[in-house]
Amino acid sequence: MIARESFWYILPVVIVAVILQYNFPFYAIVFWVLAILLAYLFRDSPNTPSSVPLAILSPVDSVVKSVSKVTDPYLEREAVCVELEMALTDPYTLYSVTEGKITNFWMQPKGEHKGKARAVWIKTDEDDDVVMEVYASRSGQLMCYYAAGERVGQGKKCGFLPFGSKVVIYLPENSPVDVKSGDRVAAGKDIIAHWPRS
Repeated sequence: MIARESFWYILPVVIVAVILQYNFPFYAIVFWVLAILLAYLFRDSPNTPSSVPLAILSPVDSVVKSVSKVTDPYLEREAVCVELEMALTDPYTLYSVTEGKITNFWMQPKGEHKGKARAVWIKTDEDDDVVMEVYASRSGQLMCYYAAGERVGQGKKCGFLPFGSKVVIYLPENSPVDVKSGDRVAAGKDIIAHWPRS
């Protein structure tokens, strides 16, 4: 299945391919191949969301780049930071790491990483806080399906990041982390950490 957000990326290429088809078939082939490549890149991989109490799920298909203790630049607290690196060929769909209420959005990055970024703050019913910082260092910008004040389910599709590159997750500092650098994680399925509980 192709993600609906890909329409404006693929349609112009298909139109050019159709126009060139009869007079310049060789050039048309190039555009048809490009359209097929874009359709692959913008695929919407089938996903059955996990529902695991106290679990924090991976928001994207990616590789864990690092796990570290940092200061959360958004909530100004000590935090566990899990940095996920996406490949160009990974699906671009973004999933919610937990169930809760979207409390706030930030349009400019406060973290140390460069590039276009947005951040979203989700608060659970148990008053646990997580911030997802989403980077688009390649061409593209985050499209979010929810607004501040709305609820989102664990493992549910919550956005789309064309040509996405990186997601940084800030968790409470005593959150048990279930992944390490180099681990491959699947969006909306694999557990990256748990909420801290005594």
